Amino acid sequence: MFWLEIGLLILGIFLLNLLMNFILRKLLKIEKEKKDFFSSDYVNERHGAIDKWLRRLWLLLSSIAIYLVFIQAFPVLLYLMLFVVLMASDAFVRAYFEWKHSNQPKLAILTLSELVVWTSAVTFVIYFDVFNLLTLV
Repeated sequence: MFWLEIGLLILGIFLLNLLMNFILRKLLKIEKEKKDFFSSDYVNERHGAIDKWLRRLWLLLSSIAIYLVFIQAFPVLLYLMLFVVLMASDAFVRAYFEWKHSNQPKLAILTLSELVVWTSAVTFVIYFDVFNLLTLV
């Protein structure tokens, strides 16, 4: 039942993102770009280098946080807060490069709207303790 709840929450967030992107694309008249599902499409080479650096940092910090949460019994809140910070840094870097160095600067608005949805969802999970993660010892 626990995994079903997580799956439904992720599906709901994904659908909310799709709806918001659809509405913003229509309002702002942004053309949809053809992308692969799990592609790393960069605006330019500098963006790619910074994004790869951020992903390595994410891997290192996540490994440390997972060790602290599972081995040292730190609260799960530590990992969730780290997730929000790293997700925000990734989105801000992407939005900056889309805004300053892309042929469609309005794409930055879509990136920031996705950040708002995901950050709100994680904040919702933390604040309301949806999966009783904060009460686990």
